[in-house]
Amino acid sequence: MAKPSPTPVLESRTAHIPVGPRLEAVLELAYRARRPVLLEGPTGIGKSDIVKKLADRLGIAHVVLDLSLLEPPDLVGLPVIQDGRTRYAVPDILPQDGAGILMLEELNRAERYIQQPALQLLSARRLHGYELPPGWACFAAVNPESEGYHVTPLDKALRARFLSLPVRADRPSWLAWAQVNDVHPGVIAIAQAHERVLDDVPPRTWTYVSHLLKTLRPEEIENVGLLRDALSGYLPTSWLELVVSSRGVWSSRLPFDVRALLADYDRRADLSRAVRGFAEAGQTDRLDEITTRLVRLLEGPEAGVLAGERQITLASFEALLADLPGDQRDKLVEALGRNPTATSLIDVRPEELCERYANSPAQRKLQGWAADPLKQHRVGLSVTALSSHLERQTKLAEVKRSNVVRASLGVLLAELPERWALDLVATCKRLGITPIRPG
Repeated sequence: MAKPSPTPVLESRTAHIPVGPRLEAVLELAYRARRPVLLEGPTGIGKSDIVKKLADRLGIAHVVLDLSLLEPPDLVGLPVIQDGRTRYAVPDILPQDGAGILMLEELNRAERYIQQPALQLLSARRLHGYELPPGWACFAAVNPESEGYHVTPLDKALRARFLSLPVRADRPSWLAWAQVNDVHPGVIAIAQAHERVLDDVPPRTWTYVSHLLKTLRPEEIENVGLLRDALSGYLPTSWLELVVSSRGVWSSRLPFDVRALLADYDRRADLSRAVRGFAEAGQTDRLDEITTRLVRLLEGPEAGVLAGERQITLASFEALLADLPGDQRDKLVEALGRNPTATSLIDVRPEELCERYANSPAQRKLQGWAADPLKQHRVGLSVTALSSHLERQTKLAEVKRSNVVRASLGVLLAELPERWALDLVATCKRLGITPIRPG
């Protein structure tokens, strides 16, 4: 007698999507499919902001309803008698035409009498006589039921009707956002230095801390008691003391935001005049400050996000390098060239470097970059991308045996500047790949 097939075990979905480009891509897909979404995550991590960012990028409307503040008529509408029948007047807050995203906040913190019509609108796109226009999608944000929030749990059968996305704060994406949204440099420096910065304190709270720090007068920065009293309302003691102890590096003597150097340097004459002026006047302290702050940004995870949003461009970066002394230039080149998150800035694919590299267009590009002092970082990014590609190979044994790969790597190594060649040699040695040197 045949044994019955085992009952399949359903794995719980525990993977959390970081609030950043990955989540935005999923939300765009949901919008195109007009599927309702439940974004589930702690408060203050950017759930609402990512939806607004998507709507802005798509050029569509964005309407937010905080359900915890609504009464039933605000959502359902007031009953009116027409032709002897009861109908409901559509509230002004509900969209009538066009395209957009209707964002329902605090869904599981709303009262049942608001939650029920909201769920009807989410799942059926209808509410009494009202119907959500075809160009609109409905998303909702909820807090986790298991993390101490005062919430009204959602019925499991209802949850099954939605695209449920558990989400978490994402340090690289938040850092990239902070870099271009005037977050205080002291907060940015702490977030760059500590990988767990968002584990205890959500992004929104760090933004509030930034607001306080930016209002400090110069004499107040040294008032440790004032800082502790003010920041204790936002931060646990460990993070509070870290902010206080770093106050000596908050202030900048630079007359511009260094982040603009990576996005606009090739288009803004005022920036180039300022940097050249520092060099001509021998103000090495200011050049050191520029380099230190840019290196911290360029070697961090937010660089890749900024590159994807064109807040870092090679044209700006290379124009800046041309105006810096050699030692400052080398620090920036190495910081960017060795950052695996920023390899999208170049148009050479790793496969082009390890598959018949000799006499290829990729070879001609790298030879040109290697010969140009202002394009050494492009070589570095190419090698960094190649190293990551080799380390991700699932069939490494085949790669080790491939004479095509080994010969291509040998030609490449013979042409690379020394610092980038050493990086690639270290990768090959770690993976057990033996390049075949030409000749």
